[in-house]
Amino acid sequence: MPVSTQNRHDVVGEEQPLVSVIIPAYNCAAYIREAIDSVLAQDYPALEVIVIDDGSTDGTGAVLASYGKQIRLLSQENRGCAAARNAGIAHAQGRYVAFLDGDDVWRPDKICLQLAAMRRSGHAMSYSRFIVWRPDADGGYPSAERMFGEDGAAHVSDCVLLTGDTYDALLLDCIVWTSTVMVEREVLIEAGGFDESLQLGEDYELWLRLSRRLTMLGIDEPTALYRQHPASLTRSARAINYEYLVLKRALETWGGGASGGSAAIEKRLAGSAFNHGYAHYRHGDARIGAASFLLCLRHGHRRTKSLLLLLACAGRAMLDRG
Repeated sequence: MPVSTQNRHDVVGEEQPLVSVIIPAYNCAAYIREAIDSVLAQDYPALEVIVIDDGSTDGTGAVLASYGKQIRLLSQENRGCAAARNAGIAHAQGRYVAFLDGDDVWRPDKICLQLAAMRRSGHAMSYSRFIVWRPDADGGYPSAERMFGEDGAAHVSDCVLLTGDTYDALLLDCIVWTSTVMVEREVLIEAGGFDESLQLGEDYELWLRLSRRLTMLGIDEPTALYRQHPASLTRSARAINYEYLVLKRALETWGGGASGGSAAIEKRLAGSAFNHGYAHYRHGDARIGAASFLLCLRHGHRRTKSLLLLLACAGRAMLDRG
């Protein structure tokens, strides 16, 4: 999708502030080159590309080394996405920071489009819709060019897109997707960056925190491809339900917002507990599954299914102990 004439005039015909692109990379040798190349192909010239190798044990390091001075490469022991992104923020020199996950891809005019929209609106942070990038039956992915054309139209995310106060909507769904975010670096520094105690949901927690500090600009045009992996559906469930943890912390700190309503929030918490329990019912620890279904029941939703699955998990846990 070529950038519009207006967008190009706004960012090329005026001052071009440096944008720092931060890419955490962990064991993504199969995809990281496509991600980096999509940044280097941007039609906005004032970019620095910071890639953080978060202790990869596959061929990721060799792929990153092949870029030489085209990227700034940071390496650290495996500490997770939050620590990797925070390291990138600490080294960033741009006025703006944009994030890209190591297996995702940007459209060629992403920075130009987003920066122009932020200049026109005056917002310090923006995010956009994205395209869900699914593999075919053989595990291959359609080309990014095809997906950013007409072929991707049917796969554009349909989550709520808001401009302004996003806190209430974020309580009910993580409407901000990290690979589409651009934000002023000083805003990130003042907010304290990502919470490194969270192994998952660290981006969700930061967007909730930032929503209490500023209004956000939602851009309707998709600017990135979100790569889905076939193995993700069968990946081992985590012991901690980080989504539930992040939501509870937000509610305890800032309350339930104005428009979500207690019933909607209870349903959201119940859904998070149910999904965590079901993941453990299928591929994890039956005891954790039982505890999650019990939590779902306490929130008053999915009573019959939760009770049945709670009993199934409890029975399996007893057999495992016996």
